[in-house]
Amino acid sequence: MAIIVPVVPRSKARSPLPVSRRRSPTAADAVKPEVTEPPQITFNFFDLPRELRDLIYDFSLTFKRKIRSQHGARLRGRNVAESSLLLVNKQFRREYFERAEHHTCLVIVDRPEFHGDLLKLPPAISYARSLELYLAIACDSPDHFTDQCRVIKEARMHRKWIADLCQKMRQLQSLSIKLIIDPHQHIQACESKLLELQHKLTNFEELKALGVYHCDYAGKETGWSFASKRTVVMEWSAEDGELHAVEAKSASPDSETTTSSATK
Repeated sequence: MAIIVPVVPRSKARSPLPVSRRRSPTAADAVKPEVTEPPQITFNFFDLPRELRDLIYDFSLTFKRKIRSQHGARLRGRNVAESSLLLVNKQFRREYFERAEHHTCLVIVDRPEFHGDLLKLPPAISYARSLELYLAIACDSPDHFTDQCRVIKEARMHRKWIADLCQKMRQLQSLSIKLIIDPHQHIQACESKLLELQHKLTNFEELKALGVYHCDYAGKETGWSFASKRTVVMEWSAEDGELHAVEAKSASPDSETTTSSATK
């Protein structure tokens, strides 16, 4: 005789986990609030007054930029525009370039290796309106009675390349010249020749300043140096367009510092 054992169907629901295996609720189980990014705040540069924008433009100019030397002459750019800033937008470029045109200056320093060759206008600062020249007149003639003073040749040489460069700088408005001469035993004869030929250096419409200095560089291996101590002996007057002798006085420390930084 068969014995029938009733089978109780197993519930599909899982039995609860032991207390030791239950996971306590964490912060991750809580409903996370929807995160919204804060609105972006933009600053409109052109909302500033033009006076403040001009100050920023002026501060953004590069104070000194080295330019490749030409024929031994040293070239430098002062307060030059940064090309990357010209790409911001049209208005920024226009206003920034206006300030650069107002401040950029081409500085040329005479060296013993330079012999008056014509210079090319650097394209990077072709817009410059100011030109600053540091020139030297070297007269090594042993006898001014039998030999011609080299001041004549030097003045004519400088006149030629300066006039050519001024024509290339179509926006030129200001020309400044600092001229040094070695006070040797025939200095009076050299200065007399310089006064006779001063029109070679003063006959420029853009000329704003011209000074002649004594600087003892005889016997120095490096030749003349515009950073050395010098004494002003002549200055050009805009009233009559002539060079005039001045009382001997040493160049001030401030002017020496400015000259040194400009000619390096």
